Amino acid sequence: MAKTLTPAEITAAAVAEAEQAEQHAAELRAAVENGDATVTPAQLSEAQQAGVFARLRIKAAEKKAAALADADRHARADVVAADARALAEQDDEADLAVKMRAAVDALAAVHTAATARHDRIRDMARRVAVIRTEAEQAGVPDPRTRYGVGPTPMAGETGLIVGKTDPIAVRSVSPADAVAAVVGLAISGDAVALKTATVACQHAAAQADKVCRAVPAVRAAFAQGTDRAA
Repeated sequence: MAKTLTPAEITAAAVAEAEQAEQHAAELRAAVENGDATVTPAQLSEAQQAGVFARLRIKAAEKKAAALADADRHARADVVAADARALAEQDDEADLAVKMRAAVDALAAVHTAATARHDRIRDMARRVAVIRTEAEQAGVPDPRTRYGVGPTPMAGETGLIVGKTDPIAVRSVSPADAVAAVVGLAISGDAVALKTATVACQHAAAQADKVCRAVPAVRAAFAQGTDRAA
């Protein structure tokens, strides 16, 4: 079975044929110029015409190649169009909406829990700070070993340490850090996805509007949530 040539191969073959024909005509002309009496006018004319004809065949080959390329592109476009229609008709927005609704509810719960915990630890840390200040003023160098409670050693950290000999550290995380940690833990195994999500989170409110506009089921899910809350 003969091999089916590609459009590029068809054009290349026509160009090669034209160059060969023109080279033959040039060789005959050179032979005549050099006194070769065996070259007849008919042979030279035929060789020159063969070159002209071969150049015309290049144009034909280019047109054929363009037609084949167009037919191939059209066939592939038909497949893509069919697949795209199937995607549009079978797209399950509800699955994403349900999962996003659950994730938002869970993340809101994380934020609430982190806020409550942070407030408890912050208030206790303030009480510890009062004791520490008074102890320092009284010349007590280490209030924890004296009273069993003191601040954590990290500057700017909200936390406390309890226990004279076997201390227990309690450190707070801010609600914002807790929310960011959820995102980080969810996709920490994919560095590219984590980087993209980190950038997107810098504009979280705008991204929420964008997703709700792009996916009607998500917009509906959160509209229903607003209605229930009202």
